[in-house]
Amino acid sequence: MKILLDTNILVHAYNQASPHHKVASSIIERSMSGEIQAYIAQQVLFEFFAVITNVKRVELPLPPDKAAELCLDLWECDEIEKIAASELVPKEVFNLVRSKRLSGSSIFDCILAVSAKVNKIDVIYTENVRDFNKYGFITVQNPFVEL
Repeated sequence: MKILLDTNILVHAYNQASPHHKVASSIIERSMSGEIQAYIAQQVLFEFFAVITNVKRVELPLPPDKAAELCLDLWECDEIEKIAASELVPKEVFNLVRSKRLSGSSIFDCILAVSAKVNKIDVIYTENVRDFNKYGFITVQNPFVEL
């Protein structure tokens, strides 16, 4: 089963103050060991950097240089597969924007969902289940309540 890791999985894994740190860290460890066939998107790393360095978003933010190093390590590791939005993604995203009446930052979850679909990914791990449930083409699991 191919699993896309959403931003909040990384945030909880690398934020020592998170109540979900242990579970999220386990997901990363299991991904690194090959137990989970995990994927991350470029967008997720950019969002992760923005959150993990922001004192308003996490209790113990990382310094930007450490966060950038962590993002590069995640991007360059062989154990977690990478996906990027392809040329097929914008057309489907903007059709979904119209049909589902999306606006504002909800487009970013739509981009992730469509990118997962295009890359034949089965499941997304996220705590934002409601944000992804509107897309019937991907299974959404909250590992903090389901694992």
